[in-house]
Amino acid sequence: MFLHTTIQRNPELIYAGLSLHQNGEIPPNTYIIDVDALKANASMLADTAKKHGMELYFMSKQLGRFPEVVNYIVESGIKKAVAVDFDEGKVLADHGIAIGNIGHLVQPGKHQWKEILSWSPEVVTIFSYERAKQLSDAAVDIGTKQDILLKVVGPEDSIYESQEGGIPLGELHRELDRILTLPGVRIIGVTTFPNLQLADNKQEMVATANLTTLLKGKQLLEEKGITVKQVNGPSGTSVDTIPYLATHGVTHGEPGHGLTGTTPIHAFKRLPEIPAMIYVSEVSHETKDHYQVIAGGFYGRSNMEGCLVGSHKESILQQYVAARQSSPEAIDYYGSIAKPDCFKVKIGDTAIFSFRTQIFVTRAHVALVEGIQSGTPKLVHLERKW
Repeated sequence: MFLHTTIQRNPELIYAGLSLHQNGEIPPNTYIIDVDALKANASMLADTAKKHGMELYFMSKQLGRFPEVVNYIVESGIKKAVAVDFDEGKVLADHGIAIGNIGHLVQPGKHQWKEILSWSPEVVTIFSYERAKQLSDAAVDIGTKQDILLKVVGPEDSIYESQEGGIPLGELHRELDRILTLPGVRIIGVTTFPNLQLADNKQEMVATANLTTLLKGKQLLEEKGITVKQVNGPSGTSVDTIPYLATHGVTHGEPGHGLTGTTPIHAFKRLPEIPAMIYVSEVSHETKDHYQVIAGGFYGRSNMEGCLVGSHKESILQQYVAARQSSPEAIDYYGSIAKPDCFKVKIGDTAIFSFRTQIFVTRAHVALVEGIQSGTPKLVHLERKW
């Protein structure tokens, strides 16, 4: 999805991936993150948000959610994380990373609230009165009161499969009356996802019905006398979309793919963020119809189209082959790539991909490489996924 953009805008990342694999410094099935580009992107996002009066929580799940990569983002100006589940929150909090938001997308379990409170999250996203009561009871037990966001859902909203949940707008007044009686929580805002989607012309991000729901939810809170401090509008947060979101009343964004220049629109339009991540593997063997590459890091929603294959810097950018995305039923042992007509593929060649990913759901390794943008790439950390 992003391979041609990476060729155009960050070929040095591709060369670094080729060299590190061919030299044996990284194994097949490794994502490489260009630390220089990551830091530059994070700084641009932080500066743009500040200019438009927005706050940002960075999302680390796409990057593998480990402390070494997170620290670069914090150093670049985005200080707090959004943890989409308890496990991510624990990894980050245990390493001293401030938690901005937790609970969206995944609600914590009923026995996990006290540990979450020990992390002092800025906000917790809540889907229901029942979860709000669990959190309130835990907060009262330890003598604190936790700020919460309510996830709101409208009848026409776009919700991805397996991400359903939240308080329907038609029930919000009633649920507010119930949640406002809880002594351990304080409602300060609303959230939903996704608020933006790629337009049909593939040249802009446009609002979904969710953004209308989000703003209506804010209005309903205010009608109850609640001071709304946060209107949290994640999805596609980038330098390009922050001004639009801020204009429409969004106060908080949660960049994930924006950090690596891999939001959907980055595949079609030149934006300030540059591509900062590739997937590097190796040609394993030949079959009757395809070559097979070692897998482990492919992702079902990647929109993967092809890869670069070769062993030499002088030719790698010209050696493109189509790739076949495996069916969801298949185990991710190998990936299939086409047999090219114009060059020869060798067993052991490097295969370089760039597609939309979620590293945390893969069994891929992650390599952090500094110095790519200055022409002196150096592997500074290899996060192994055994």
